[in-house]
Amino acid sequence: MKGDPDLIDRIRKSFHVGDEKYPLINSAILDSGATIHIFNNPSRFHNLVGAATGDYLWAGTQPVPIEGYGTVDIYPSANNNSSTRIRLYNVALCRQMASNLVSYSQLRKRGIWWDSSPGNNCMRKSDYTFLCNIQESYGQQVLEYREPTSYAGSFNITTENPPQPAKRNRYTSTTRRKPISGDALLWHRRLGHPGPQVLRHLANAARGVRLQGAHNPITTVDCDACGTAKAYRVVRRAPRESVKRAKCGERIAIDFHDFNQGYRGYVSALLFTDRPSGYSWDYYLIDRTTTTLKTAINEFLALMKTQYEITVKTLECDGELPRHPQIEDVLREIGMILEVSAPNTQAQNGGAERVGGVIKTKARAMRGGAKLPEYLWPETTAAATYLNNRTPTAARGWKSPYELFHEAFREDESRVPDLSHLRSYGCKAYSMTTDAQLHCNRRRKLSPRAWIGYLVGYSSSNSYRIWNPINSQVFTTRDVIFNESEHFNGNIASLKDDLLQLDLEEIQATIARLVSESQRLEPLPQDADEEADEIEEGAAAPQEVIAAAAKNTEPLPQGHPEGEYQYTQAKFSLLPTPPQSPPAAFFAQLKEVEERGWEYIDNRYEKISRAPPQRVTPRTSFKAAFLAGATKRIKRLPLMLRSWPGQPDTAPESTKENTGLTSLRKTPSPILDGEACRIGAHWKSLPPLPASHDRLKDHPCGKEFREAEISHLDGHKKTRSWEEVLRRSAKGHKILGCHWVYTYKLDKHGRLMKYKARLVIRGDQQPRDVRETYAATLAGASFRTLVAIANRFDLMLLQYDAVNAFVHADIDEEVYMEMPPGHRKNGYILRLRKALYGLRRSPLLWQRHLEEGLRRLRFTRVKGENCCWKKGKIMFFFYVDDCVFAFPESLHEEANSLIKQLQSKYHLEGGKELHWFLGIEVLRDRKSRRLWLSQSVYIEKLAKLLKHDDPACDEYTGKGYLIPMSPEELLPYEGEATLTEVNLYQRKIGSILYAAVMTRPDVAFAASRLARFNQNPGPKHHKAASRVIRYLLETQHLCLEYGSDPGSDSEGLQVASDASFADNSLDRKSSQAFAMKVFGGLTMWRANKQATVTTSTTEAELLALSQAAREGLFMSRLLSSLHIDLPLERGANASYGDEEPLRPTVTIQCDNLQTIGLVTKELVQLQTRLRHVDIHNHWLRQEVEERRIRVIYTPSTELMADGFTKALPLQPFQRFRTQIGLVDKSEALAASRQKDLEENSEVWKKLAQEIDVWAMEEHDVNNQAQERKE
Repeated sequence: MKGDPDLIDRIRKSFHVGDEKYPLINSAILDSGATIHIFNNPSRFHNLVGAATGDYLWAGTQPVPIEGYGTVDIYPSANNNSSTRIRLYNVALCRQMASNLVSYSQLRKRGIWWDSSPGNNCMRKSDYTFLCNIQESYGQQVLEYREPTSYAGSFNITTENPPQPAKRNRYTSTTRRKPISGDALLWHRRLGHPGPQVLRHLANAARGVRLQGAHNPITTVDCDACGTAKAYRVVRRAPRESVKRAKCGERIAIDFHDFNQGYRGYVSALLFTDRPSGYSWDYYLIDRTTTTLKTAINEFLALMKTQYEITVKTLECDGELPRHPQIEDVLREIGMILEVSAPNTQAQNGGAERVGGVIKTKARAMRGGAKLPEYLWPETTAAATYLNNRTPTAARGWKSPYELFHEAFREDESRVPDLSHLRSYGCKAYSMTTDAQLHCNRRRKLSPRAWIGYLVGYSSSNSYRIWNPINSQVFTTRDVIFNESEHFNGNIASLKDDLLQLDLEEIQATIARLVSESQRLEPLPQDADEEADEIEEGAAAPQEVIAAAAKNTEPLPQGHPEGEYQYTQAKFSLLPTPPQSPPAAFFAQLKEVEERGWEYIDNRYEKISRAPPQRVTPRTSFKAAFLAGATKRIKRLPLMLRSWPGQPDTAPESTKENTGLTSLRKTPSPILDGEACRIGAHWKSLPPLPASHDRLKDHPCGKEFREAEISHLDGHKKTRSWEEVLRRSAKGHKILGCHWVYTYKLDKHGRLMKYKARLVIRGDQQPRDVRETYAATLAGASFRTLVAIANRFDLMLLQYDAVNAFVHADIDEEVYMEMPPGHRKNGYILRLRKALYGLRRSPLLWQRHLEEGLRRLRFTRVKGENCCWKKGKIMFFFYVDDCVFAFPESLHEEANSLIKQLQSKYHLEGGKELHWFLGIEVLRDRKSRRLWLSQSVYIEKLAKLLKHDDPACDEYTGKGYLIPMSPEELLPYEGEATLTEVNLYQRKIGSILYAAVMTRPDVAFAASRLARFNQNPGPKHHKAASRVIRYLLETQHLCLEYGSDPGSDSEGLQVASDASFADNSLDRKSSQAFAMKVFGGLTMWRANKQATVTTSTTEAELLALSQAAREGLFMSRLLSSLHIDLPLERGANASYGDEEPLRPTVTIQCDNLQTIGLVTKELVQLQTRLRHVDIHNHWLRQEVEERRIRVIYTPSTELMADGFTKALPLQPFQRFRTQIGLVDKSEALAASRQKDLEENSEVWKKLAQEIDVWAMEEHDVNNQAQERKE
């Protein structure tokens, strides 16, 4: 058959084909139109595998067959006449192509791009670094040029062999599914994280599988989810002879697996495993009563008899069934043999135990890889069972349990499981809405036709279990599209944006195809591994106590007889497809999740009742798909409780009783709302902050926060932080999201000053690159050292706040952002010009910008502290946007000049004496040269953590403790703490720790000891943490004091170290600590556990001494960099100069004479086999010989580090507290607050008059009087 001569001639001319060879036949051309790499020479391929029948690509209007796929290396030219190797994956072999084509779109996906700017013609990486050159030859952009050689097997078109026309599609909607392809990692995820050998044999053990790169399968260490889930003990279990002789279905092993209460109230999984084949059936229970277990076993036996005509002869079990004599008697009556394992001998039930262990390991890896909540364990375990039944194993000759079990009963059907329907577990799914399925609301042409969920299981080969994270429900559906490259990341709010920004035309086209197929397709013959998908819509569902893997949430029809079906059917029962989720209900539920967060979603299922749920009447509204059976919990607000928009006004009484719906209080009067939002209100009376812009509509202070938004945006206009551009301008760039963050601006006493709204960009969506993001912050120890210096030399401390600090810095990359919520314009986005809060590099850019401004004013950085700068005797230190100037009063004019110069460049507000810094209150008496640091306001807020111990207690009123921790050692908890308990404990420890590292060193040892139990705290640990909080509340007026008299012993630097040998009974490691004072005030301290075990008290003290010496030398260098001239001898005075002085010897106190002798005496040598201890000893001796440090003996009773290594009794603890400089300043704190009230009384009175607070108070008094009369 001859082809069209004109067509052949045109093709020849386009490729310069004639009697001569095409010059670029062996070269690699960069092709922007190719969607896949194409090479024509099979000798260049590595790992070449054959292509499936029917694979081809289009060249012009003709198809070109693909003969195989593989890997190809090309060697384009680089600089200096060298070449670089680039490896191309998934390259198609097409011998008919005239040249080799490198797909530019595939390179772009890997971050490689073409730089064709003037003077450049090269490929670059994503970080703009050079990769290789491109040369222009024969009118083409050539990556690799090779001389043409043989033409054999290459592009050769003649009129005798014209290109063949396209064949009819092999796979249609009436045939089996097309084999689904994927690399080893993708199939590893689809099949539930199997072992590496499984993937090698998968193509031969299943249908519908096309595995790319099977020669390099995934190992356990290559997959984080497997590495964390598959840790195991090595156990050998030889199969029993009785198992080898049994036929499939005759010998069944059962096993129970307990979990935390999960989805739909399930607490246990019951597995029936066929011993010869390993095939498993899973059931899920809400209790282990005799009736429940009896029903589950009867249903399983009936299933085996009806579906497979099998009579189970032997039942292997552990000690669970003998606890239910009724079940044991019934089974023996029907002639079944019960083989019960001996007590505490799990190996005798090894078959079931091993299969259960494999399924739990698989489920653990699947959940870890998909990042799903823990309460979905029934769905994850069901999916793991489904996949395990279809996974080939080496022990069974690389056959799957499904194949082994079914080959004995269904020889006329395909016994090999079909895996073409599998998708990456936990991947994103777009499920068709009910409107789209039923063709309702057709006039809403632009409404989304799918809601976003995540794959959590399989009902059959064409029905999937999709989890809706908004309402925590799981639905069975067939009409779904998967995106296997995206998985759940825990961010619910982003689902709203993802859905709105979806390409609707693409979804509509795909959904229309699915709808069309559903209308014209006849029911397909079911494979042996498929269960029925749907039944008649009116079928009744039984009451729920046991449920199998494939379930939905369809409510029972009204009028269903109460006596029927005491329990739900097993896994193979036919259940209707539930109603799907409409976008309206989807968005309505977003409000609940944004307010409550994932902590509520995860913990909700630990608190629901285990009683079987009552039947409810069906709901016809779309909200039923989301809200049916969902537990609601409304947060308590100080002044108001309000229902969310979209929440149903009414619900059946049975639903309210069984789901724990709380009744809602009515919305308070506008007077209460106004009082809550008035300027000057205390923070305790303020309503919770709105979670998003959409919540402002129903928020009592919504108007004020909207005004704050406008004010914030006006500020950005003045600084020209961005420019509005058309959305198409961001082609090739990711458009980042943004959101509003709201806060109350309070004064130092917790009274409302103003409302703040800040626009924060979604920096977490920004692609990572190699550019630096780290920005230094002022260390707490450095801050305490600086205020100690300022107090000693009577320096003025003036505080300033850099308003909108980040927007002062220009951005050094091209970044696009969505318009702010509530202020958006269709078709427009923002291109950033300035650094915004939320970008990864914003803190660094602001720091660099500020440092450049300081350099221009001739400031120099202090060595050892990046956030402290100095010019002569004027110091400037900052923490992000909080800045402090320190200078002698004699340099006031010079300092003011520098401040004004900085204010001309930055918007600095303030200029008052330092009073608050990072939540720390600063009290100062300049006459007596004393300064105190207090966190009393912060500690007062810790009382809310005690409400979890006593929910009826709104605030701390009980008696506290005089010491933070009892001397008794805390041991690990043998039980397992819930997520709620762990979260609460970590909140307590984190709150204690902030106080311990800033101003309350007296609780440092307690914080260090309690932090060891963060992962699994028990009741004793909670009690101990609450005791520390109560101690802090009782002693909240204790302040850290700074001050020393010139010439006294406290003048200069004091360091002390201590250790408590082997005081940890579990690992016998020692506790160590050091404490350091500068000019009489504690500036550095640490209480921690040593990283290694020591063999004597001397070794433990030696390691502690080494730690103290390192920190002491650092502090000596820092003081020297600050030009602090410490006294070289006792009784001398320190001085503050303009030049760096000599560093004096650092004196360290120690209470162990033998340790001191090891580092000071010439002939004493440490006898130890611990090399690291010996190294510390030699280093200390070196520092002593060089006279950089000096170690002196101090008795334990006088050692200020003693209380950092052990829990002291009352009297020693009070002495320790005095040694570290903690004093009670309750009168000074009260006087400071009174002074502030007097200074600001006129301001607050004026504000109160403006909002008519007095009228509100009069109104409240009248109401109270009226209530008393009534």
